[in-house]
Amino acid sequence: MTPTDPVRTDAVPDPWAGAEAAKRRRKRIWVPHVDAELRALWLRVEAARSRGDWDDDPAAETIARGVQELVARAVRAAYRLDPIPNRIVNWWRGTLVEQAYRNLHTARAQMIDIMTADELAAEIPGAVGRAHAELNRDDPRCLTQAELWAMPLARRRAVLRRLLEDVYESADMKHAAYRSFRNSILSAAIAVILLTGLTAAFTALHPTAIPLCFDAVDVTGTGQDTGADLLNCPTRGETSAPTGGDVVLVALIGMLGGTLATTLAIRQLSGSSGAYDVPLALAWLKVPLGAFTAMLGLVAVRGEFVPGLTQLDSQEQILAFALLLGFGQQIFTNALDRRARELVGDLPSKAQQVEVTRPDPVLGTRGTGTGTGTGEPVDLGTPVPTFTLPAATVPASGVATPGSGAAPTTSPPR
Repeated sequence: MTPTDPVRTDAVPDPWAGAEAAKRRRKRIWVPHVDAELRALWLRVEAARSRGDWDDDPAAETIARGVQELVARAVRAAYRLDPIPNRIVNWWRGTLVEQAYRNLHTARAQMIDIMTADELAAEIPGAVGRAHAELNRDDPRCLTQAELWAMPLARRRAVLRRLLEDVYESADMKHAAYRSFRNSILSAAIAVILLTGLTAAFTALHPTAIPLCFDAVDVTGTGQDTGADLLNCPTRGETSAPTGGDVVLVALIGMLGGTLATTLAIRQLSGSSGAYDVPLALAWLKVPLGAFTAMLGLVAVRGEFVPGLTQLDSQEQILAFALLLGFGQQIFTNALDRRARELVGDLPSKAQQVEVTRPDPVLGTRGTGTGTGTGEPVDLGTPVPTFTLPAATVPASGVATPGSGAAPTTSPPR
């Protein structure tokens, strides 16, 4: 398209108009959030078009149409209109949530090219903050606000757009890693559930296959032979033979221990507004793993594998050890809890507090903002804009006197 080409006036259809039926469906927790963001972008484009910001700029109108098309794609994905994947496949791969957020992020980045000068100025602090939160502090892409303001307007737009694209790409990759971690935990949970269920079913049918009973101790001290070999089992004490209910009871008690461990682990895990529920996945793993470790632990004690512990004297002791062993799986899954906390902490959040290095107000350096000029000089190129109020008096030092109503001035490096 050349500057002489006519501006396209055909508007992108409102994507929410065809989603009325989809809105009545049960929505995931992330849908209202992304829907609000998409509506805000759509309204900003429509408002700018109503003001006539791009009447003489076909390129800007093309970008605006592209932004609205990206918004429309995100809306269709959020409301399960396009694509329409299998529910289980979508839940596992995150097809819809990934497409919705990636289109939203791309639309946000492209908005930089059609913003007014005031809108661009308002966007810079947030973009710099997100960059310092998402990228490494030593990353050359982490620019300061002063460096952005020193660029010509066209270059400033291009650099800011590229910066947002990189920031959103990093955020999307973190969400993908979060989903992959959840899927790994669920895969392990499914394997543990199947293995534990098969073991319990087989042992219930063949009670003597896995020994969970212990020899009854002569508590009278007489040492007389009663003529019968009695056993203390999980379901009853001083019985002649194990039953199929022994392994079932041990598994249930172990699951109680696993539930207790899950409660303590989730208490230390901060919540997340993301689409992937890792705490729930950890619960699906820890609870059946408690049953698994309870059964294996009692077998290890019965086989004299634990030094100094070869005999449990009563039914109560057997059940207590099953509970303790079910909780003891926390020793093995604690590493998963730490990894989950790390991933949740890395997820982007608007509430995330970032300490952004600010330019020195006097020397234009990467200092602490105290005016001491302790940082390395920054080549600002063109002078940084000076912000003053007409009715205020700014001292020669460039720092406004408190209560004077003036904003501090920023001088270029000397």
